[in-house]
Amino acid sequence: MPKETLIAIGAGVLGAFAATAFLSRAPGAMMLVYFAELPLFMAGFGLGPQAIAISGAVGFMAAGLIGGGLAAAIFGITQILPAWLVVRQMLLQRPQGSPGGAVDWYPAGDTLCWLTMLAAAALVAATVVSHSGGEGLSALVSTNLENLLQAMAPQWEPDQRARMVEILTPLFPGAIGVSWMIMTVVNATLAQGFLVKWGNPLRPTPAYADLQLPQWISWPMIAAALLALMGSGEMEYTGRNLAMILAVPFFFLGLAVVHTWARRTAYTTMVLVAFYMILVISGWATLIVAGIGIFELWSGLRRLLDGPSNDND
Repeated sequence: MPKETLIAIGAGVLGAFAATAFLSRAPGAMMLVYFAELPLFMAGFGLGPQAIAISGAVGFMAAGLIGGGLAAAIFGITQILPAWLVVRQMLLQRPQGSPGGAVDWYPAGDTLCWLTMLAAAALVAATVVSHSGGEGLSALVSTNLENLLQAMAPQWEPDQRARMVEILTPLFPGAIGVSWMIMTVVNATLAQGFLVKWGNPLRPTPAYADLQLPQWISWPMIAAALLALMGSGEMEYTGRNLAMILAVPFFFLGLAVVHTWARRTAYTTMVLVAFYMILVISGWATLIVAGIGIFELWSGLRRLLDGPSNDND
């Protein structure tokens, strides 16, 4: 069996073990779930789309053997599918036509937008399924949060648990989608970084500070915002959480703008450290950064920060 195939198989098994580690109830095992995609990305970015297809298939079967059909399905939908999508898109290329044989790689921003649409599609599917089951998504989320909190904190009084459910329910699906996307981005970035340091990645690392988004991502965001503002009941609930998910690419674009601005200051490192400290402790800062990203897409804010164009020089 070729060495690449063995590596891909090992990556799939390792990912499955990480994804199902929480079943052991060992201390810290839950943290491994967040990095279950990392071996898949290592295989994909190092060996190509065929390798991540093998890793995914093996990982799916291994997760089924460890945790049963439900564990395999969750691993497949939440980790194998997004990892495969990101690897497939990021490794697309086309020749530039130059004598040096240079190629254009698929933009990281476009890949991020497709990942976002995958999360948005999952939320829409959950909404449709919950309605077909006779109850709306908000009621389903509320019921499951109540059961989860009762299992995790049985010592809480019913009133205390009800207040927590009331606080978490309005944005819970969106928060899950956002955290899922961010961990996918983190795992993909870590895998590329490890391969640059230790291995041989198939594509060069994108310049994340130069991130660009396609214009079409504005339209789903506008539609979700209108649904949240003008809808009522379950429509408003779905629109609000969709808007939260669809804001993620604009958040990353806003970060790129902040990095561009920080590079123009005399204390770049200090500015960025202070910025990320504020970002961690302030939810409003996150919204402002996403707003900066929207403004950047529509107006080209970074061009203003970079000063007048020198194209005619």
